[in-house]
Amino acid sequence: MGQYMRLVKFLGRIPRETCTKILLGLLITGLGFAQAFLVAGAITGVLDGRPASTIAGKLLGALAALVLRMLLLRFQEGYVRKMAAKVKAVIRNQILDKVMMLGPAYRNSQRSGNLQSLVTDGVESFEPFLTQYLPQTVVVLFTTLFSTIYMWTLDSSVGILVLLMAILSILIPHLFMPAVSKVMIEYWQDYAELNSGYIDHMQGMSTLKSLGASKRAGALLAGRAWHFAGESMKNLNVSVSDSTVIVACTAIGSAASIVMASIHMAQGRLSYGSLLVILFLTGECMKPLSEMNTYWHSSYLGLSVAEELFAILDEPVVIKDGSVSSNAVSPMPEIRIQDVTFRYAETLPPAVSALDMTIEPGKVTAIVGRSGSGKSTIVQLLLRFYDVSSGRILIDGTDIRDLSLEYLRSMTAVVFQETYLFYGTIRENLQMAKPDATEEEMTEACRQANALEFIEALPAGFDTMVGERGATLSGGERQRIAIARALLRNARILLLDEATSSVDIEHEARIQEALDHCMQGRTSVVIAHRLSTIEHADRIYVLEEGHIAGYGTHEELLAGNAVYRNLIEAQKAMDEMREKEAGYEQQ
Repeated sequence: MGQYMRLVKFLGRIPRETCTKILLGLLITGLGFAQAFLVAGAITGVLDGRPASTIAGKLLGALAALVLRMLLLRFQEGYVRKMAAKVKAVIRNQILDKVMMLGPAYRNSQRSGNLQSLVTDGVESFEPFLTQYLPQTVVVLFTTLFSTIYMWTLDSSVGILVLLMAILSILIPHLFMPAVSKVMIEYWQDYAELNSGYIDHMQGMSTLKSLGASKRAGALLAGRAWHFAGESMKNLNVSVSDSTVIVACTAIGSAASIVMASIHMAQGRLSYGSLLVILFLTGECMKPLSEMNTYWHSSYLGLSVAEELFAILDEPVVIKDGSVSSNAVSPMPEIRIQDVTFRYAETLPPAVSALDMTIEPGKVTAIVGRSGSGKSTIVQLLLRFYDVSSGRILIDGTDIRDLSLEYLRSMTAVVFQETYLFYGTIRENLQMAKPDATEEEMTEACRQANALEFIEALPAGFDTMVGERGATLSGGERQRIAIARALLRNARILLLDEATSSVDIEHEARIQEALDHCMQGRTSVVIAHRLSTIEHADRIYVLEEGHIAGYGTHEELLAGNAVYRNLIEAQKAMDEMREKEAGYEQQ
């Protein structure tokens, strides 16, 4: 019941549409009642031998009610679609806003397919409950109250019987709900799992093909699909059983009311005119109940998905927004990492431990280390994708937890090791960094990132569509667009997380030159292992298993730090191998 009430609150976001839908339902039902009264009156007039004009007037009135009712039904159908679009937009915005607030830490713990299923199909399943069932309950309340009272004035026994049938029609679906809910939750979980599997296998198609595992993956998905089909049949069986009982109640109630009224007429306790009214009115009274039953069955899936929806909306936000949003940071800020320890989960060892670093204003600070030493973790902490477990990070003396997230990230540009481009044009991807960027600004940023040449060679230039995740571009091309995007942002702090990792040797020097130019006058943090990227840094920190194994300039570390020397030697060997491979390709 608590989830029902929380779903009702979504309609509070569109009060005008909700009230209009209820009013339409009442008008349509009211016209049905008017039609019943008029037809009953016309037949009574015939039996009583009243003037033809009187009878014709009632029949014309019934015809007018029928036509108007049809027009309102047609209007209501379109109106409900608009209402549904609005309420679904409200729900989707709440989900997406909450997921954005929860940030990468939450997203990394969830399957993308499950979230996608909820935001698309899951939200769609709320439509019958919110736009049809809930407004219909108000219509049923008023129509049942009216018809019961009116029939009571004609025949108290019939009034009581109609009321009992109405109550049973409303209660029976809720009595079935525990069994239905169990089946529908299993149905939705299987659907979300199947959807996630399809997305995973589509995104990993190249890997499956290269491993020769596509047939095995297909067989696995087929098994899940057949299991889902079984859950669908189970859901159908429960739904049909529920519906059969309700249809039987409404049919028996209507028939019993008419039989009882007929007996009372035969006994002289009821006029035949009243019998005709009961005959026509009983059907109109049961019609809203039947419609509500249909909407209820259509709502089963949405009610099952509600648990997952509210699980996300109730998820506590770990990263709390700060209040400082201006004038706290200078154009070239200093960053201090003081005794910082962080672990991704309580059960895991620290990713970094007792870190103390000073990133001087306007200078380049490099962080190097083997894979898994904690380099990228520092970038994620600086962006507050996660908060430190202990210690603090200060920017110009202000704890970053006191800065508003929007302010913190507006002053920071970052190029990640794994480049992500959105489906759309190159221009749209660049404008993610600066929506109002001019053509000249984009051109200059791409020139500095050594991306302009290949972009201009494309058929549509900046308006060239890139595939999902930039699949139509090479790794180096994606990386250069990401660098151009960071340059376009023109932020005070520049974070480069292996920014040249996907760039070939031919273009690496030119891009490094552009990055050197970009880092001038900014506080820059460079996560890298290539000598060309770090040798000119003002200070280099060496990480080993989450701890600082030393720091200094390139020359100082090369002379006195064994960990650093090993890293440089390993990278030199790797570069030599790459140069040989490049030479073979040219031959």
